Amino acid sequence: MRDLFVHIPTILEPLGLSVVFNGIPTGSEKPNQFITFLEVSAKPNFEIGEKEIETERIIQLHVWSVSSYHHLVESIKQLMEKAGYERVLEYDVPYEEGESHFNRVLQFVFFDD
Repeated sequence: MRDLFVHIPTILEPLGLSVVFNGIPTGSEKPNQFITFLEVSAKPNFEIGEKEIETERIIQLHVWSVSSYHHLVESIKQLMEKAGYERVLEYDVPYEEGESHFNRVLQFVFFDD
């Protein structure tokens, strides 16, 4: 099984942004753009007997930006798909008054053995 703490940041490293598991970047203020991620589910996809051979894993990325994030989102999709992930869901989180960043959610599935 892949270690997501290492695997996801490695895939997104070419973007040059903070990529944080299930939190926000630490520091005095948030960067203008950053990415957070978490695993939404991991379930057996293929078993032989009682041994799990393949696991379906759904990863959720949150793209945070103070301005337009269209190009960043497209770059993320390309990098994730090149690494073998399939995008299954994408949506904007409604912006609320007082928020500092816009938020785009991307979910990807991959099969891990």
